[in-house]
Amino acid sequence: MRKRYPVRQLFLDLIFTIPLILNSTGTENRRLKGAMISLNIHELEQLTGVTRQNIRFYEKKGLLHPVRNAANNYREYTEEDLNTLKMIKLLRKLDFSLEEIRRVLEKEIELSMALEEHLQELQKRQQELSACITVCKSLLDRKSESPDLDEMLDRMDRIERKGGKFMSIMEDYKQFAEAEGKKKFSFKPDTMVQNPEEFTEALAQYADANHLNLVLIKGGMYPTFELDGVEYTAHRAFDRLGATIYCTMTRPEEAETGKLSPGRKIFFRFLHGPYLFLIFVLICMAVSRRSIGWAALVAMMIFPYLIWLFPKVRS
Repeated sequence: MRKRYPVRQLFLDLIFTIPLILNSTGTENRRLKGAMISLNIHELEQLTGVTRQNIRFYEKKGLLHPVRNAANNYREYTEEDLNTLKMIKLLRKLDFSLEEIRRVLEKEIELSMALEEHLQELQKRQQELSACITVCKSLLDRKSESPDLDEMLDRMDRIERKGGKFMSIMEDYKQFAEAEGKKKFSFKPDTMVQNPEEFTEALAQYADANHLNLVLIKGGMYPTFELDGVEYTAHRAFDRLGATIYCTMTRPEEAETGKLSPGRKIFFRFLHGPYLFLIFVLICMAVSRRSIGWAALVAMMIFPYLIWLFPKVRS
């Protein structure tokens, strides 16, 4: 039997080990211990593994406060900044939000209390998968390499009827929606993105807010970059509300959900986006007018979309 490590015990251990982690910073930090250190952004990046784009982003959010060298106006980072950045990195890995991290750093809440609150939130998420965990544990505890499939399926059916979640149409749709969202997406940056530096900062901000790893391949106003290993290109456009950054996957075929049947893809594509709501509104308008001509007009408006829908899925 493998020893299972409870989630609660993990967080309690973190409460006591985080200070040790921050004080044990490797060979490089031991060399600097006891002295006032001054680091540039490249050195800080090397010591923490946090990219300079994310370091700049944390500065903008008020989580890091470097000083300016009066001689050259460069940012300089102290040992306190180094430890602060390590704390930010650790809490981000634990899925803390930036606001939660800010509260911890500014002493609005004790670290132990923040961990306890975050643990409760994680446990709520964990309950959503409790049925799956129960069945997996049962399979692991069995000595036989060939479990009774009928028995396990019956057990899963019973749990599912009680509200447990298994792979279903909703799960398939979630995967479909995630795949479609990966192909193209857009977001509103905080600035007007007037130069390549602001463009890179906006991408870093989006990546950090969504817990994604950003790797800049080519800068500029039409950058190429990777988010969690997926390559994208991007461009900026303006509308009444300001700048919008549009990102497009360079190889969208890699995001396809191959296990879905063509019929289910048709159904999911129909549900995805505002089309279903639009069709519902148009039908209601046709019925309320009690006019065959109006209903025919609605059908003509819907027909081109259906023509687009079916070939798109079959291809």
